Amino acid sequence: MFRSIQSRITLAFMLVILIGMGILGNRLIDSSRSHQLDDLRSGLQNEAMITGQASVSGFLSEDPHKTLDSLAKTLGGQIDSRITIIALDGTVLGDSDEEPAAMESHTNRPEFRDALEQGSGESTRYSITLGQRMMYVAVPVSHEGETIGVARVALPLSAVEGLVHRLTVSIISAMAITALVIILAGWLIARLITRPIRRLTAASREMASGQLGQRIALAGGNEVRELSRAFNEMSLKLKEMVDTVSADRARLATILDNMADGVIMTDVGGNVSVANNAAKTLFNIDDAAGRTLIEAVRDHEMDALLKLCLRTAQTQTTQYESGAAERYIRAIAIPIGDDQMSEALLLLQDLTELRDLQTTRRELIGNISHEFRTPLAGIKAMVETLRDGAVDDKEAAGDFLNRIDDEVERLTQTVAELTELTRIETGKAELILEPLDLNLLLEEVLGQLGPQVDRRQLSVNKKLADDLPPVQADRARIRQVIVNVVHNAIKFTDPGGKITVATRVHDGTVAVDVSDTGVGISKDDLPHVFERFYKGERARSGGTGTGMGLAIARHVVEAQGGRIWVRSEEGKGSTFSFSLPLEQGPQGETVNNKI
Repeated sequence: MFRSIQSRITLAFMLVILIGMGILGNRLIDSSRSHQLDDLRSGLQNEAMITGQASVSGFLSEDPHKTLDSLAKTLGGQIDSRITIIALDGTVLGDSDEEPAAMESHTNRPEFRDALEQGSGESTRYSITLGQRMMYVAVPVSHEGETIGVARVALPLSAVEGLVHRLTVSIISAMAITALVIILAGWLIARLITRPIRRLTAASREMASGQLGQRIALAGGNEVRELSRAFNEMSLKLKEMVDTVSADRARLATILDNMADGVIMTDVGGNVSVANNAAKTLFNIDDAAGRTLIEAVRDHEMDALLKLCLRTAQTQTTQYESGAAERYIRAIAIPIGDDQMSEALLLLQDLTELRDLQTTRRELIGNISHEFRTPLAGIKAMVETLRDGAVDDKEAAGDFLNRIDDEVERLTQTVAELTELTRIETGKAELILEPLDLNLLLEEVLGQLGPQVDRRQLSVNKKLADDLPPVQADRARIRQVIVNVVHNAIKFTDPGGKITVATRVHDGTVAVDVSDTGVGISKDDLPHVFERFYKGERARSGGTGTGMGLAIARHVVEAQGGRIWVRSEEGKGSTFSFSLPLEQGPQGETVNNKI
């Protein structure tokens, strides 16, 4: 009920006021009672002295009882007080309210004894005769220096009590009103004092709800102003700190989401708390938060690595072929925290491409060695033959030199194609785009290769589309693609076979199809025909070609936004096709395409 500072201050005010007013009121009532009793005592003493002076003659008369009783009743009626005249032996000689003969001796009355001993006596007690509290004041009656009796005057205290009661009611009423006014003023003062605190409380609640940067007006006394200033400084610092933390968190989230390596954070129970985009992509998961690692990635090797890390609180590393991700992964599990309650950070590197590159490198070295070994071995054998004496045989020497020249030309072609392929793959080959009519370019290539077609006794069927739109392409490189594709068709088609060259427009592209009725490509070789140095069984047995022509063709077409593909059935021929988009860069633009 009194939890707020305002209510506590008000309660303190109320208690202080009530206690203070109670003490003050009690003192006022006691003081008023004492004052009234003193007045009453003084009045009774005066009346007693007058009564004593008036009763001297009665004591000296022949019948003191009758005289003094009559005097007491007369004076008592006049002053509205009870008057009693008492002899020295305590016998009541006269009384204004009772018959003296019926009254007992007053020898033991304290006011009687004090009057005789001290010259004045006073007593307050309950009167059995009158049935109420009375104040008695007695004085000695003297004649010629000798005490002859005692005169006593009494009044009931009811009048004094009534006056004191009325005064008490007035004092209590005044005190109550005053206390109420003071308590109300205290409540208002407490409200004014605690207003800045209420503002601080409201601002603190808004800050707790996330509305940082709250400020309150500087008001009140020095302490309140200092508190408000401290709150404003705290609010500003807290907002700056939260903004900094939020910015750092956003930067960290951006870094995590854009990292090439996967990152997964787990708690002490192995439940995933954070997984970046790379990890989600690697294991094809949408939301892993709150799930166990095995539920999220379904990879037992990684789950075992995590459990080992959490159990030993030591960094664990492994490389394995992930069946879940179908990738070759290097995983590092790092414990975070103390030995007993550690979380774990999983760093995942996809080494599939690196492994494939290493495999490709080994295959490339093997292919290059193979391609160079055969002609070099032939050249070396022929040179040794010439050195052994064949040089003197002009006919044999001429034949050997021609064969050496062919092998050197073959090596030169291999080096040139390898260099070209390397430049294209590394993005160093420039493509000069210009409007290109593929029909005209096909006619030109077929004319160039006409002698080879004739020697192989082949027929060429042209199905070139009318009004074929031009494409933006590099003329020299597309010409090289067509030469490679047509040359393959000539080389692997038996005499009497047919080659068909066609152009068409399809889905915003211009496509070229080169079909033959040759030996075709086996199902095992078909997926690899565009790989460098790859040659099918028929090509290997023939011993011609470097195996890089189609690889160069694929890179050239893809670098210009196109696509190249093959359809083939062993023993029934093949169809090589490529397409180029109708819309590319502006005429004459030189682009650097990195594949």
